[in-house]
Amino acid sequence: MPRRRPRSRRWGEQLFIGASPYVSGLCYSIFRVEPYRDCPFGCMYCYRNWYSLSGGARQVRDYERAVVEVDSLGLTPIPFRLSTLTEPFQPLEEERKLSLQVLRISLRHRYPLIINTKSDLIGRDPWRALLIQLGEEGLVVVQISLSHVDEKLSDIEPGVPSPRRLLNVASYLAERDVPVVIRYQPLIPGLSDTEEALEKAAELFSEAGVKHVVAEYLRTYEENLRFFESLARDKDVYGEKWEYYRIRGEKGPLKPPLKYRRAKMAALREVLTKRGISFATCKEGFFDLHTAPDCCGMYLLRVKILMRPTLAEAYRLVVSRGPLSLEEVRDELTHMRGYASGSRVDVYPRPLRKGLKWHERVLFLIMQDDEQLTKVTPLLVFKDGKLILRRPLQPA
Repeated sequence: MPRRRPRSRRWGEQLFIGASPYVSGLCYSIFRVEPYRDCPFGCMYCYRNWYSLSGGARQVRDYERAVVEVDSLGLTPIPFRLSTLTEPFQPLEEERKLSLQVLRISLRHRYPLIINTKSDLIGRDPWRALLIQLGEEGLVVVQISLSHVDEKLSDIEPGVPSPRRLLNVASYLAERDVPVVIRYQPLIPGLSDTEEALEKAAELFSEAGVKHVVAEYLRTYEENLRFFESLARDKDVYGEKWEYYRIRGEKGPLKPPLKYRRAKMAALREVLTKRGISFATCKEGFFDLHTAPDCCGMYLLRVKILMRPTLAEAYRLVVSRGPLSLEEVRDELTHMRGYASGSRVDVYPRPLRKGLKWHERVLFLIMQDDEQLTKVTPLLVFKDGKLILRRPLQPA
């Protein structure tokens, strides 16, 4: 019998994140370019090990092809993220310069990027110079990821530059009108979410010229909880029952209790609002706590873009109009201006079109499955064929 030839990979099939209740329900951009498969930073909470991931030069080439097609067709761009699971400006970047290629492609074709990094390499040329050029064109938002602002902590992220070094880079870019967002994540219970820590973080973010903060809580396996508890200054929450992150089944990573997360997120919003910094949560679904139009800070881009609709838009519809059937919500979301949804995605290159349609299907499946819906956002309930608001959680 002749050997079966391996199926060739279609171009661009790794350019979008796989559909899931949290991503499909909450994320405005599902497109990514991952220049590297691995990361040397050694963060104790690293999510990279939970997922299979393809990256490298081929993905950069696929990104360029997608950008060129969108540009040549005269379509409104849908922002990409650089990157989602591995550090795009890790030490290997100095040799390979794959992320530098992505920046050049974006500048050449005026394609917007949301950059996520915890490296200070972006504070050096030629990366710094390109980011400043992208900022001048309104094409970039730089997200700098910090799990804490304590200079004495290093066990959590042994290979990551200190908070002071990263905030110095943030300040340098902000002074040159590059929009800087802090991903304050993962928030570590009893360590980076105490009243003192939140006040200090907000102060430092403000001094650095940060425009927006997005926060997400720690997710980790039970065997790792003792490590984080050993670092915590307030250990009370470690004596409580934590929730399973996954939608179904009592296995997998855990996250702190819902009421605890909500109270701390509300406190963080308050200290940031006092300093004029907008706020949102990541994969928490606390839309009523958000003070920004979107969670990632895409509103800071100064070019016209499209985003995909999420449960946040469904929540706002229910707030403004009352209980709605799935058909009513679907009709509103697939015709909403400024969003890539419904038949409007048909004109985009195949990988982008495929990713948008896949995530849209999952989004509407979540809405009619109350177990999934409640897990992804505690603010909405599916009952008697309609989306309705749950009784507001406190504090709000």
